[in-house]
Amino acid sequence: MAIPTKTTCCKECVSKSACFNELSENELIQIDTGRFEVTFKKGEIVCKQGMLASHLIYIKKGFVKLYIEGGNNKNIILTIEKDGYMIGLQSLFGNNVFHYTAVAYEDTTVCLFEMNVISEIIEQNSGFASKLIAKLNENTIRSYSRLFCLTQKQSSGRLADILLCLSDRLYKSNKFEMALSRKDLAEITVMSVESLSRVIKEFKDDGIIKLDGRKLEITDRERLERICENG
Repeated sequence: MAIPTKTTCCKECVSKSACFNELSENELIQIDTGRFEVTFKKGEIVCKQGMLASHLIYIKKGFVKLYIEGGNNKNIILTIEKDGYMIGLQSLFGNNVFHYTAVAYEDTTVCLFEMNVISEIIEQNSGFASKLIAKLNENTIRSYSRLFCLTQKQSSGRLADILLCLSDRLYKSNKFEMALSRKDLAEITVMSVESLSRVIKEFKDDGIIKLDGRKLEITDRERLERICENG
């Protein structure tokens, strides 16, 4: 079970969000007073859909998936995120419940900030508020792109899109070891596991990717980008 701790204060932390650069020294002390850190092991739930959102969750280190829970154990993965991402911004500006579930893909450390303290600082610091809203807008625009991908692209285009996302945003390399299982990839691309396996085989046979267990390498990035663009 995750145990709350507290290490470096916000003022001295090198991993804090760029949004916090807008805070004064007194505001950093204020926000740090009720803050605590939690490290979740791989597979543990960071937050639960429908649960009261008493804290804004900042991923300090690690890798999580956010998903909507559906009936019959059918989930829709919204996004895969790593350190620097804030969970619960929608709850801060809207209903005070989490609208999705977050699960750690690997050992993940998060900072939890009291929502009421964040709200107080938003009211008194327009620069901080502006940065948070910009983060929320960035996440929303990314959701629009994902919605377009899922509804307008064929299976090969959807897989190409997520592979480029993993390469560019999360691993920042054309060669990486995936934390996602085949089931996760199937969910995030809205395919059956069988259909996903077929498309992966096509990509391998065409020399677009190399796959050895969970180790994946994009070997023909230009072609993968064309598949993603053309759907």
